[in-house]
Amino acid sequence: MAVFDNELATTASILIVEDEFLIANNLRRILTKAGYQVTGLAKTVAEAQLLLAQATPDIVLLDVFLKGEQTGIDLAQWLNKQQIPFVFLSANLSDSVLEAAKVTQPFGFLNKPFRAKDVLSTLEIARYRHAHSEEAKLRQQQQIQVAVNNAIITLHDRDQLSLAIAAQLDKLVPFSFLNLRIALPEEQSFYWVMLRKTALGTFERIHLPVLLGPNASDELLEKLTQETPDQLGEQPGIFTGEAFQELCAKYLTARAIHDTFGVQSLLVLPVVLKRRSFTNLQLARTDSNGFSPADYEAISLVISQIALALDNLLACEEIDARRRLKTAELALASAFQNGKSMVEIAPQVAAAINDVLPGIDLLSVYRVGRVLGGTPFDITVQKKDGIYVPLSEDEIRLPATISPLEWQQQVAAMESWLVQPTLNVGRQAVEVQGRNLVAQLYGAQLGLQSSMYVPIIIKGQTVAALVVASKAAYAFTPKDLQTLQSLNYELALALENLLAFERIKLLSEQLEQEKTYLSEEIKTSHNFEEIVGTSPALLAVLGSIAQVAPTDYTVLVTGETGTGKELIARAVHNLSKRKGRTMVKVNCAALPPQLIESELFGHEKGSYTGATDKRIGKFELAHGSTIFLDEIGELPLELQAKLLRVIQEKEIERLGGKGPIVVDVRIIAATNRNLHEEVAAGRFRADLYYRLNVFPVLVPPLRERPEDILPLTAYFMQKISKKLGKPLTGLSNAMRQQLQQYTWPGNIRELEHVLERAAIMARSTTLELNEPLVASPLPSSAFATGTVKPMQEAMRETILAALAQSNNRIRGQGGAAELLNLKPTTLESRMKKLQITPMK
Repeated sequence: MAVFDNELATTASILIVEDEFLIANNLRRILTKAGYQVTGLAKTVAEAQLLLAQATPDIVLLDVFLKGEQTGIDLAQWLNKQQIPFVFLSANLSDSVLEAAKVTQPFGFLNKPFRAKDVLSTLEIARYRHAHSEEAKLRQQQQIQVAVNNAIITLHDRDQLSLAIAAQLDKLVPFSFLNLRIALPEEQSFYWVMLRKTALGTFERIHLPVLLGPNASDELLEKLTQETPDQLGEQPGIFTGEAFQELCAKYLTARAIHDTFGVQSLLVLPVVLKRRSFTNLQLARTDSNGFSPADYEAISLVISQIALALDNLLACEEIDARRRLKTAELALASAFQNGKSMVEIAPQVAAAINDVLPGIDLLSVYRVGRVLGGTPFDITVQKKDGIYVPLSEDEIRLPATISPLEWQQQVAAMESWLVQPTLNVGRQAVEVQGRNLVAQLYGAQLGLQSSMYVPIIIKGQTVAALVVASKAAYAFTPKDLQTLQSLNYELALALENLLAFERIKLLSEQLEQEKTYLSEEIKTSHNFEEIVGTSPALLAVLGSIAQVAPTDYTVLVTGETGTGKELIARAVHNLSKRKGRTMVKVNCAALPPQLIESELFGHEKGSYTGATDKRIGKFELAHGSTIFLDEIGELPLELQAKLLRVIQEKEIERLGGKGPIVVDVRIIAATNRNLHEEVAAGRFRADLYYRLNVFPVLVPPLRERPEDILPLTAYFMQKISKKLGKPLTGLSNAMRQQLQQYTWPGNIRELEHVLERAAIMARSTTLELNEPLVASPLPSSAFATGTVKPMQEAMRETILAALAQSNNRIRGQGGAAELLNLKPTTLESRMKKLQITPMK
């Protein structure tokens, strides 16, 4: 034991603080003899602190009662903070002084008077306890490091990891509150957790609204997911007393924890992570002297392990984010692969993106340059009861003060900023809603407060925009916008495939329609394959065709029946820039009145009885090409108004359709009627007539171009010869003379039929007429003779004649309306105007 004592003593230095010199000197003699090194003698606290500043002893012998204002207990408290062990020297201690001395945590007591043996044994025990106390702290720190390491392995949730860290740190340095702040500026994200120790010694989460109090604005609370409310934690250290009050005056959160929970001391340590961040750990207590430098140092020893745990947590979160992103990409590809239309695909797309960016309440896809009708988006889905469903048009009510034209202009104005990656949260979202009616209506009627949109680029060209929105004011961050952009590539590929399939489907349908149409045209055959003739009248027409064909203006072809008006229309089309597409022909006189609208404009499935499938109308079929409206004078009055709209607005609407469809069609109309007279008679709309009569082309009858009769005859003979399979070499002189002298009221069509009849009856290669050509009366519309009556009088006589023939019946079979080819209501209206009263 003596050897141990000497070995222990040779390494120990002692400071004696005793105001009685004899006692102090006696202690120095005992200690020096035992091999201890006495660094000095001090009578007061001030002298002791001065000696301690010069050299720190291994242990201090301290009298409880010292002369002066400060006692040994005051010095003991200071020594405890400096982590210097001490032993009290005392005599006749009262209970109150003894309790005060115990609070300072001395390593022993020596009662006066004392023997040398008692002094040395007390010192050995004190030094042993001190050594093992430091070792225990090291073991505790190691245990905390191990616990934190275990948390790194097992816990990948921020809240759970924070609770585990708090429980372990409390074993090392007791505290009442823990704050952990992780701010990532590059991602503009902020995580803040505050824990409070319960009466059971466990920790519970305190949510920020509770901390900041009822007066905190909603804007501040929502922004806490993106940025720190203040920079509390910039300066590490221990803050008590005035230093803590300065923090409260400067920082919102420091003032909040003081006012709400009575915190008076704060310990702040920075946590250095591998990535750029503003991270710190804050421990708080409600007593003013809650933390010591020793506490700060003890926490500092494990802070690196906490940093490692947080680095590992953030790395796991990043890996999980990448995994969820990849899962979302696969889900997007699967949605476009399995879906048949955007109505089916969009809800799956929204659900996939919501897995990566939670909080999406609405998703829209806007195709650039394709704004039709009143709907600004191609497809929009919203979240209802946790699932995404298409947004119906009825859910966005257009104010009565907004015209469709203004709405279209507002929709068009969106395109310039929808094709730019944009984040709208907080005030910016309010500004966007303020400057655009579409955003304002969607925000007001659906409760949307924040949004993001990114362009969808295919082959270097922006074809669409993806829009997501939320009912929370700060639902998205710049990192979320980057995530949405990272999904853009997969979305663009999927959308490109969908658009390709839609294009193939559209072209297939169009090709099928054109095939059907061309098959019907082939069955009816064409009168001519090319224009034949060199007469001045025909050359004048061809000159007009050359002038108007390169333009897109409407052409009205007039002339008698059989003059080749359709051939003129084809010539105009073939010389235009639309010649790459098939010209679509519609004979207005050959269609029943009840089917003309469906034929021209198409219909939706179920739009009327018998509409079992969707049908594309002739105008849609002629999109990008030319439509030839033959016998336009036969078009019913009610459809004339719709045709006028097509010419004016360049858009149609299918029967049963939900909105207008824009069409790019050139119109060529033809008629053998005198439309000017039809307008005067009230059978043709004047406004439509003037719209059609932009460039009139009058096809001359065959009698006005006799020079072309023989060339036309030669052309038809060659065609008929090939069709009948027998040679035809010429005409007899008699036939030639009759052909040239005949007036041809049926024009070119009559010439062809005469030659066909002669070819069938021919017994040789030379054609002869089996019966002479007899001229019929000329068309009254072209060659009216006799007295011309006023139109009202002529109409009155015609109606009276029809009434007389029908026995004064207006309606029904054989009635006057049927004889005059008028609706009964129209006839009655004109009779009333002309003051005609049928006899009973």
